[in-house]
Amino acid sequence: MSAGRIDHFSVGVLGLLTICSYGVWYYSFGVLLEPIRVDTGWGESTLAASFSAGTVLIGLSALFGGRLLDRAGHRPVFLMGALIGGAGLLIASFATNVSVFFVSSATALGGFGALGFYHVTMATAVRFNPADSSRAIAVLTIWGALASVVFLPLSDALVEALGWRSTVRVLAAIGIGAFVAAAALLPGNNREPANGPRPSVADVLIATVSSPAARWFTIAVACGGVAMATLLVYQVPVMVAAGLSSTTAATMAGVRGFCQLGGRLPLAPIVQRLGRDRSLVLAFAALMAGGALLAVSGTISVALLFSVVAGFGIGAFSPLQGMKAEELFDRDVLGAMMGTYGAILLLAGSVGPVTAGIIAEQTGERRWASLIVVVAATGALVSTIRLSRLP
Repeated sequence: MSAGRIDHFSVGVLGLLTICSYGVWYYSFGVLLEPIRVDTGWGESTLAASFSAGTVLIGLSALFGGRLLDRAGHRPVFLMGALIGGAGLLIASFATNVSVFFVSSATALGGFGALGFYHVTMATAVRFNPADSSRAIAVLTIWGALASVVFLPLSDALVEALGWRSTVRVLAAIGIGAFVAAAALLPGNNREPANGPRPSVADVLIATVSSPAARWFTIAVACGGVAMATLLVYQVPVMVAAGLSSTTAATMAGVRGFCQLGGRLPLAPIVQRLGRDRSLVLAFAALMAGGALLAVSGTISVALLFSVVAGFGIGAFSPLQGMKAEELFDRDVLGAMMGTYGAILLLAGSVGPVTAGIIAEQTGERRWASLIVVVAATGALVSTIRLSRLP
């Protein structure tokens, strides 16, 4: 492929998969949290913990997904994602016991996430577009920015019309279809040829702290994961607590998702002007400001401002994380390394929603989640500033 050109078909297929991988449960869960709680009487902290457990499963399995991609190619990865994620959601939709729901919901999130989140789709896009990998990542994440735009209002409309159980079944069917279609439509297995023996899991983990740049990047990703996960799960509940209706809050979540395009469409010139490190600084500053705005988002004007600012931060963070990982590590281990950083982001991020859920149950105030976002984003910001000052 000539320099400056990307394969838009492969990026488009991967983009649709990314939309569905994130949308069917990672984004939709926050909208369904309250309807599930009201209908079943299950505790909010337990339901929030099921989401956190799912992110832990993604974290624990992301390295496996990345290594499988390096070794076997994308088709086995995507077919496995359809099976595990789809089965988990279908079981969750029939659950009458909170323990069954907890396990199946977490398994679904783990399956869709470990085998279809950005650490897999970015690495696959790079391999289909070796001549212009940064642009392929940028375009892929423009597609991915539509996940919340599509699935937040969709899940809200479905739950109003069908109830949460039927909504979860519809979401399961969408997820299965997206993974199977990607496996069928993308040509070949497109494995990255190894330049030598594949690194062990220990080697991959050590690489995340083997240099000052890798260490500061690892800390920044972990803190960014806490901020982003807490914001995604608690945006709607916090806005409702601040005074918006549930429908308006869900709409604002969709607006925030649309505004993620504001962090992706202009990303190439931003990176060209500022570089990857300082662009990450800008993204984390926006997340920090967004967390502060969320606490006072009881009016539409403030909620809109939050959506623009936080949307930019989240929108820029995901592609910049992939671009920085590609800069730091060799392509023949890119799947494993992106999987590892996906694990770091999600394992660390799982702490945020469960902490917010516990605080909400103890205090009756959900807006404490905003403070978690601000503190975590500040940690990511400081770490990235240190990274940018390295020689």
